[in-house]
Amino acid sequence: EKITAGILSIPSDGTKATYSASIRNLVLVTGATDFFTLTGSATKTIKVVRISVGGVRTTSQNNDIILLKRSSANSGGTSTVPTIVPHDSNSASGTAVARAYTANPTLGTLVGTIKVEKVFIDSSAAGASATVIWEAKYPSQAITLRGITEVLSVSFGAQSISGADFDCDIEWTEE
Repeated sequence: EKITAGILSIPSDGTKATYSASIRNLVLVTGATDFFTLTGSATKTIKVVRISVGGVRTTSQNNDIILLKRSSANSGGTSTVPTIVPHDSNSASGTAVARAYTANPTLGTLVGTIKVEKVFIDSSAAGASATVIWEAKYPSQAITLRGITEVLSVSFGAQSISGADFDCDIEWTEE
């Protein structure tokens, strides 16, 4: 940063290694709990910058999409591990682990609910569902994961979800 004529000049590009992971057309189990997660790293501090979740379901309905922090990792369930993409090809490989669940995991220990957003999830025929976007904004601290036991989870909290098809993405830095 430098100050020129009383104006703060901020670089157009960040200085921290940044990564993204996403999943398209994630088919959720009815009564989905944690369906998209990011697990911390054994070697880096993870700072979540942005999360986006949107989708459709068989029958239009309002549902709560819940952002949770856990102090122990989920286990079991059926999941895929989306590819972690570094924003800069010169960055080292990402060390956090994203997971997308099609069958509910056994849930880790809940620290608490960070955010809840009630959204209208439309039927796939109409396709006008809302997309939830959570972003870290200055001067707030980013959601931070320290170690491999800390997990950030996007969840439906076992609400009745049927015929759900979701797109999810997450962006974070590793320090």
